[in-house]
Amino acid sequence: MIRLDRNGVRWEMQPDIASVLDEILTLSGSTIKEAPAKLVTVHSVRGKTYYVKRYRHSAVALRPLKFLFKPSQARQEWELAQKLETIGLPIVRHVAIGERWSWRGLTESILITEGFDGKPLNEMADVNPEAALRFVNRMHELGVLQRDLHPGNILVAPRTGEMRLVDLYCTEIKPHLTEAERALNLALLRIHLPVKVSPEVERLSAQERRRRLYYRSKRCLKHNREFAPKNLGGLPWQIRLPFQNAEVERLLAAPDEFLAARAQILKPGRSSTVGKADGLVLKRYNFRKFGNLFKDLFRLSKARRAFRKAYHLELVGIPTARCIATADRRVARILLRGYFLMEEIPGAIHLGQWRGDNAQAIQAVAALLAKLHNQGFSHRDLKETNLVFDRDQRLYLIDLEGLEYLETVPPDRARADFARLERALAALPQFSEAERIALRERYEKLRA
Repeated sequence: MIRLDRNGVRWEMQPDIASVLDEILTLSGSTIKEAPAKLVTVHSVRGKTYYVKRYRHSAVALRPLKFLFKPSQARQEWELAQKLETIGLPIVRHVAIGERWSWRGLTESILITEGFDGKPLNEMADVNPEAALRFVNRMHELGVLQRDLHPGNILVAPRTGEMRLVDLYCTEIKPHLTEAERALNLALLRIHLPVKVSPEVERLSAQERRRRLYYRSKRCLKHNREFAPKNLGGLPWQIRLPFQNAEVERLLAAPDEFLAARAQILKPGRSSTVGKADGLVLKRYNFRKFGNLFKDLFRLSKARRAFRKAYHLELVGIPTARCIATADRRVARILLRGYFLMEEIPGAIHLGQWRGDNAQAIQAVAALLAKLHNQGFSHRDLKETNLVFDRDQRLYLIDLEGLEYLETVPPDRARADFARLERALAALPQFSEAERIALRERYEKLRA
């Protein structure tokens, strides 16, 4: 191992990397991932590929100080990589680590890994689940536990089938693994790959999937590759970057003007106003109750809650209008209005307006409600206007104020949701009693 100081950075590296380090760092690479405190780039140097992961600790106030008392994530991964290579677990080769220190603490960590001619398991068209299972079992035999195991953390060479572990964060080496630890690891793998596992692991996998997607839904309110804050029209918007365009920015710069002058008003209620135009739907939550003034100081606004709920539904595969942006209008932290911008559902008609094949509609409604409950959601207001078909007759759930995530829906809540839906269907003349019975039978068959 070679140690040296260069341009204010203290380096540790494999001997063969010293001659190309400057080239790796000076040549511009392609950005793989970027966030305020992290940057990952890929570089091609002398016929080899290198990945450079920069942890920009100084981007977060006081963060550099904490590494005076604990190793950084890059340092932990570097040291773990040496141990994993020693015990014989195939991993992507870690070739260098650099740390930039100042009077403020550790301001930057740089981790360099060598490229491997492989793809993540989830990007392979002909992935072999059993081969992946054997790789994970080999990890377990060596006492290696990856607490965030998913196909993106295992690379496979398309020609040879060789597998390697990548991204060692959340990985640890233990003297031996308990059955519970092995089961949880297999459950995480089962979320993404159809590997053969016991019924107990299957149930654990479904539970872990729900839990992880719930926590993943929080990313829509943070700064990352898909979502970012942006100030427009004096409002602090949280925007979904792939949907950002000139039309969206024009609306966000003047949302009240959009509702007053341009939009077709769908709902002119006291509590909220909903309007649509140009393929966009804006819901404005109006100030209504003085009793909420204090509560709204300490909780997410209805607009931000709806934004996250919509993204959460999207993650679990339940159709809803896709979220685009959200913002709150506050004065001295007092919430006056909230805004939630979403994509318009093309050709939308609600269940009460349905004039197509009733059997098809019943099947779609039963499947949607069963999936809601199976994924841990309860909805206290399942009425016909909240169930909308698009022009391709695909069913969507809208108006998410009555939606609540419980992780596991208790039987009494499931019965209450279904009873509300039954009352709504009973009030629609186009649906017969026999069709309502068919709805219950189909729902019960699909309910996990």
